[in-house]
Amino acid sequence: MIRGALLVALLSAFTARADNTADEADLAFRLGNEAYAKHDYPRALAAYFLSNRLVPNKNVLFNIARCYEALKGYDEAYRYYFELSHARGLPEADAREMRAALERLAPKVALLEVVTDPPGADVFIDREDLGSRGRAPQVLALAPGPHTVKVRLEGRRDAETQVRVTTGARRPR
Repeated sequence: MIRGALLVALLSAFTARADNTADEADLAFRLGNEAYAKHDYPRALAAYFLSNRLVPNKNVLFNIARCYEALKGYDEAYRYYFELSHARGLPEADAREMRAALERLAPKVALLEVVTDPPGADVFIDREDLGSRGRAPQVLALAPGPHTVKVRLEGRRDAETQVRVTTGARRPR
């Protein structure tokens, strides 16, 4: 009888923890695809972001980048193509496509290359309350003009600098 009670308890615990995250992510992805097909890029973006939050996925990052590019949000498109171009396990044909997208967008954006020693510092642009833009080394597409760049790595002192970037140029930092 104790074995039976233990089995029921274990099954109950498993059932209580089960969720439908994959189903939600898939539905959001499909809704994003439907919106994209109708050229409703803002709605597609909302669905793709939801899908990616639930289950991060390279296909979703690609679709986010495509939406931003269609909306002429070149800075954001560049950022997502860049992130995707560095994803592990990307087939060579996809990697070539990402490199082509980055080359296509580079003249339309102001690029800032952020490198830290040691690598891995969180990079903040202009405001910390919006969160990190990723970890160094990183190439960021920014609006032309002045920006405050701050890097933070646990166990190290934060560093901050002012930079000015221009469209069509890549500035190392």
